[in-house]
Amino acid sequence: MRIGPVASVAGFALSLAAAGCGGGGPTVGTCGIAPCGGDVVGDWTASTSCLDHATLEQDILTGLKGNCPTVSLGEVTMTPRGTLALRADMTFTGALDVDSTFEIVYPAVCTTGQTCAAVEHTLQTTVGTNGITAVTCMDTAGMAGACTCTTALTLDIIDPTTGTYAVSGTMLTFAEAPGGNGPYCVQESSLHLVDYDRATRTKIVSDLVLIKQ
Repeated sequence: MRIGPVASVAGFALSLAAAGCGGGGPTVGTCGIAPCGGDVVGDWTASTSCLDHATLEQDILTGLKGNCPTVSLGEVTMTPRGTLALRADMTFTGALDVDSTFEIVYPAVCTTGQTCAAVEHTLQTTVGTNGITAVTCMDTAGMAGACTCTTALTLDIIDPTTGTYAVSGTMLTFAEAPGGNGPYCVQESSLHLVDYDRATRTKIVSDLVLIKQ
């Protein structure tokens, strides 16, 4: 292949992790709500999520397009799981992670005649790194010689743990689980853990929603 498939998948996984707590399939328009702070005390269960697909596509494909200008990002799904108990004494107990899949479409000019099985075999070397659990590739419908490769991964936000948390304005931080740190907003019975784009820090690109029990 003309592109470096192992590096591309590993880099994509790292970028998803850097996106913070949010997730979801491709979205149109605004993702999430503005950080507003609020009372976080209670028992929360992960419910839904969203991810700004356009921002993620730009961040990820910029590097890949240097070697393969027509590579494209397909469907992205991110499903949050877990619970979080936040107590009035500023202690917490919980575990949160995100199950994710993403597709990268490699056109024929990038696969250079290799079968999708061969491309998949190359990408299998990423399994076990950066949370990647599986990689599969198949022929892309309507694109002769192209392969659509789907990677599955699990992103740990808060490993099963007990510790302390702090609230400062609209920021929620966990001393023992920094992966959960970030802006937040409590709106009625929902706790939104949001994140901004890395370039401008103004556009909300992800939102993980937990529901109060």
